[in-house]
Amino acid sequence: MKVDPRYLRYLQAIDDHGTFIRAAEEEGISQPALTNKIIILERQLGTQLIDRGRFGARLNTFGKLLLRHAKAIDAVLDRASLEIELAKLGEGGTLVIGATPISLIELLPRALRRMDEENPRIRVSIIEGFDDQLLELLLAGEVDIIVGGMLVGERQPDIVGSHLIDLPLDAVIGKASKLWERDDISFSELLEHDWVLPSSGNVIRSYVDSIFVAAGENIPSRTWTCTSLHALKLIIQYSKRVSLMPSHAFAPESDAGTLKRLKLLGPTSSRKLNVLRLKQVPPSPLLDPLIENLRDVATRISDRECRRDRS
Repeated sequence: MKVDPRYLRYLQAIDDHGTFIRAAEEEGISQPALTNKIIILERQLGTQLIDRGRFGARLNTFGKLLLRHAKAIDAVLDRASLEIELAKLGEGGTLVIGATPISLIELLPRALRRMDEENPRIRVSIIEGFDDQLLELLLAGEVDIIVGGMLVGERQPDIVGSHLIDLPLDAVIGKASKLWERDDISFSELLEHDWVLPSSGNVIRSYVDSIFVAAGENIPSRTWTCTSLHALKLIIQYSKRVSLMPSHAFAPESDAGTLKRLKLLGPTSSRKLNVLRLKQVPPSPLLDPLIENLRDVATRISDRECRRDRS
């Protein structure tokens, strides 16, 4: 079944203005003609798309679903048009990547360095954010790919994902901590110290919370929280507070000797990193090499972390 793109534009106008009259004015057609077009669209799809009432018109669940897909298709077409124009100019195309803070520490930059060496004409735009924010951008077609911790399940049938790496959580301390000479610590002993953790809503925090649940403990009442991973590491570095995060997240500081990893004894968890893209977007000569680079770099990081555990 083919849907007339004009009907989708009319649906967007109704969503923007909230009434058939104002939407019709925007589109330059009569209100009865617009109403007729929407009725035809609803008959094609076999369901009502708009709730009509005394105070205007609102898209229902089915209308919003259709409009979301229409916006994603428009975004993909716009991007395709841009790539065609760039190809005419001898450019290599463009990629918009959604990335969580932890993926930007090492994994994504190393994969992009390889891609830059292989095809330096590709233009790259990186949007940093948390998983939920990036997921909205992906569904809207505003990013080509996400590198983050979001798991793909039945509630996101429009997305396909590939697992890259598991990053176990460890205790992390600064030089001011009395634990600096230690190499490992039990979770129960760690509870005796003051904490600083990522704020609620951060994916790392969800893994930390699962460790507390597994141990049957509550988050200590004097715990500080921080939305920024960078600021979190600085607080640990200059205070006696402890935290939990993947050692990969503070590898540069660990190598510089400003933060130290303590192997966590007892309940633990792993931060997962995945690569996600829209199912309806066909394989891309730009995306596929990047995904392969991400997998290869993830394998190398995982092997390195395993060697650290054995040492």
